[in-house]
Amino acid sequence: MSVQSSVSRGRVRMLFVIVVAATATSCTIRSDEPSAVLLRTVDYLSRTQAEDGGWHSGTHGILRSGQAWTPFVLQQLLLAREVGVDVPDQTIERGLDFIRQHVNEAGVLGLSDPAILEYPNYSTAAALTAVVLAGDASYNELADVMASYLLAQQFVEDRGIGVEQLAYGSWGFGERTLRFAEVGHVDLSHTRRVAESLRLYRERRAGGDAAVDSFMQAIDRGLARSNAFLGLVQKLPADARVVLGDHPQNRSPFDGGFYSSPVVHGTNKAGTATDASGNAYFVSYATTTADGLLALLAAGADHNDARVVAARSWLRAHPALDRPEGITRGRPGDWDRVMFLYHLASRSLAYEHIGETGSWGQEVAALLADAQQPDGSFSNPEGGPNKEDDPILASALAMESLTAVLRARRMTD
Repeated sequence: MSVQSSVSRGRVRMLFVIVVAATATSCTIRSDEPSAVLLRTVDYLSRTQAEDGGWHSGTHGILRSGQAWTPFVLQQLLLAREVGVDVPDQTIERGLDFIRQHVNEAGVLGLSDPAILEYPNYSTAAALTAVVLAGDASYNELADVMASYLLAQQFVEDRGIGVEQLAYGSWGFGERTLRFAEVGHVDLSHTRRVAESLRLYRERRAGGDAAVDSFMQAIDRGLARSNAFLGLVQKLPADARVVLGDHPQNRSPFDGGFYSSPVVHGTNKAGTATDASGNAYFVSYATTTADGLLALLAAGADHNDARVVAARSWLRAHPALDRPEGITRGRPGDWDRVMFLYHLASRSLAYEHIGETGSWGQEVAALLADAQQPDGSFSNPEGGPNKEDDPILASALAMESLTAVLRARRMTD
């Protein structure tokens, strides 16, 4: 059976489900309904899978190998399947086989080309998530080795990083050349993605023997340690580590929001501001606040945790969906326009996880329906610095938003 014929039959089945649902409720499913937008995107990504089972960037040369895009696309297709979209089995199987073929013995995806690091921590976290979502026990050993690699990448005592240091508890890019006690790229986005993948692995990996149970306890400790980093980038009043200048962090105005990194200052897309006393601090903004809320939940916080409540309040006070508030329009880099799709995805996931009510899901679907191309793909022409000009990544980010909207809708129906 060809992939195209599987996709066609899957599309017919999904359209049948939509028509039946519409008839049962005496209404018409519009083209901007999240299920319809999602279906078109799944169709596009299923058609663009390469012969080797991967998804390869035709926009950015550094991503042509498919090691970064493939696991992230596969993750979104598996999540689409969980909300009722009929994704062809062959598409999933070929994507999983691509991961198996490209993960090295240490459990790392993104190192196939010795000259290029293809986001190894991001790629491996997405691959672990995809393998766990697939639910195939034959991949347990692969999942174990990937999870072991990711846990060992955390900046903690085993890597010579003490709790007083700014990077403590975080995850970074995954550079291979870092020496003991040395810190490379560190940001909240990496930390969130790795923490979420380890949390999902922790929840779905069957235990039963002492070695697995011991490793699960190690993951629990790692996730708990990430709170040290999360408290720093949320500017919690209890954290007195020095980040900017010579004043402690707890003298920064606490608003419940998050910034990206106290280590790599250039990743903070909203920049800095100065308080009445002349102290500089990093400004909170929407993408990092949504990421921070999700990372807190992955680390074990519940919805009533004061840190989660504060982040939720920040998002409610900055409700724009078409741009990440906190980033001033016209700032260098135009990051308020660059991160259009990433912002929708992270905010949609945050809203879904906290059970946010209101019309946000309908508004997200409408924004994406307006942005969708005739072939079902997405692309943000201004998103080059964040790779959102690549239709593969852009379409996968759109799917991440849409599946979150549909899961949230299920919870309220």
